[in-house]
Amino acid sequence: MPTTRNDPRFSLVERQILIGYQDSPEGHDALALGRVLAEVCGGSLTVATVYPWPRGLMTHEDLSNALAVESADTFAKVRGLLPGVDVETVPVAEQSISNALGKLAEDRHATVLVVGSCHRGAVGETVLGSTGASLLHGAPCAVVVAPRGYADRTDTSMLKIGVGFDGSPESWAALETGIALAERTHGELLVLSVADYPKYGYATVWTVMTAGEFQDAERKEMQRTQELALGRIPHAVKSEGRLLTGSPGALLADASAEVDLMIVGSRGHGPLRRTLLGSTSRALISGAASPLLVVPRGTSMDPLGLRRQQTAAAA
Repeated sequence: MPTTRNDPRFSLVERQILIGYQDSPEGHDALALGRVLAEVCGGSLTVATVYPWPRGLMTHEDLSNALAVESADTFAKVRGLLPGVDVETVPVAEQSISNALGKLAEDRHATVLVVGSCHRGAVGETVLGSTGASLLHGAPCAVVVAPRGYADRTDTSMLKIGVGFDGSPESWAALETGIALAERTHGELLVLSVADYPKYGYATVWTVMTAGEFQDAERKEMQRTQELALGRIPHAVKSEGRLLTGSPGALLADASAEVDLMIVGSRGHGPLRRTLLGSTSRALISGAASPLLVVPRGTSMDPLGLRRQQTAAAA
């Protein structure tokens, strides 16, 4: 009997990593990161290139033939960049790249979608253009963004994993994902919690002293929240907690320079099982120095299926 993504027998073959590729340095970054994820998580690799062609001008057969011809050199280059890797290649004709990749991820039940950064950003940063931002805001699976220049890095190990944690259900899913990855790589976790500054308008009745008291209360509450997170991490996984104060997006972006992968949850409202960008994740994407993994909202605590695989292996 075939298994499904929700079946505890979820296997290596059924985990699919989908890479959105264009023949550019940023596309090469996505390929390199996708390969690393496949090595760490297991699963199959699918590389998709979207050609912004209008539909309806050719028959389905003519369109398929035209795509095969147009994509032949591109996918030959992809295979050359991924030597020794069994990879499926898919050309897609669609005027909206983000819509095409999102639909393909949904149709194929992709576990994670890998994309590159905007070419206008600084090397070593994850900066999304309009296509990437549209894709991230509503993708049906976890999304990983490769920083610019990732393909040129000599060290792409994932031995130190950062998790942004604020106690929300989405951040618990991010934490569980980080734990599972750290167990697989025998790495360590850095759990980052941020006590944000109080926001006040002109009509506020709070004094500066009262604002300070509120900030202290926020830090104490976030400290308790972080202690709960650290208590969830198995003793076999080396971990560290760090409490910061300030703007969450900017502080997490700064901390990303210390880790090999940063994991955050989606915004806490909106459609279930979708990745949704809030203000923190938007700011983080604009300056993260490491690859950034955004887990979808409303999924299980195991969005990458890593726990299910361990359970199946044990059985």
